[in-house]
Amino acid sequence: YRHDAIPWCGLFMAIVAHRANIERRPERNPPRLYLAALEWASFGVSVPKGAAALGDVLVFKRKGGGHVGLYVGNDASAFHVLGGNQSDRVSITRLSRNRLVAVRRPAYRAQPANVRPIPLAASGSLSVNEA
Repeated sequence: YRHDAIPWCGLFMAIVAHRANIERRPERNPPRLYLAALEWASFGVSVPKGAAALGDVLVFKRKGGGHVGLYVGNDASAFHVLGGNQSDRVSITRLSRNRLVAVRRPAYRAQPANVRPIPLAASGSLSVNEA
C-alpha cells in the first residue's frame, strides 16, 4: 500500500484473524478475498444482527464498497467498532446500525464468557465513510 487512501480495513482484519488463529484451524481462516470488506460476511458463524457481542466481526455497507471491524460495544443508534482504515488509522469509531450488513462470530470450540453485548454511552460523531 502506497497511501492510506487505499482501503485497508480487510487487511487489518486478516492480520488480526491470522494472529488469533494460533491453532491454525481452517474454519477460523480469513476469507480468501480478505481485502474486500464485504467478503467478511462469509467468515465464521452467522449471528443475528441484534445479537452482536464482544469480538464479533461486523460488516457494513458504505458508498463505493464496505467496511469491516470488530464489535467492542453499542449504543442506541450505533456500533462501536475497532477497525483499520478509520480516519487512516486503527481506532474505535461509531458506525450507524442501519449500515450493518452482517454479524459474524469466530468458530469457537467453547465460547468465552466475555462474548456478550457491551452497552456503551453514545459519544462522538458517527463515521460516514471509512475509506
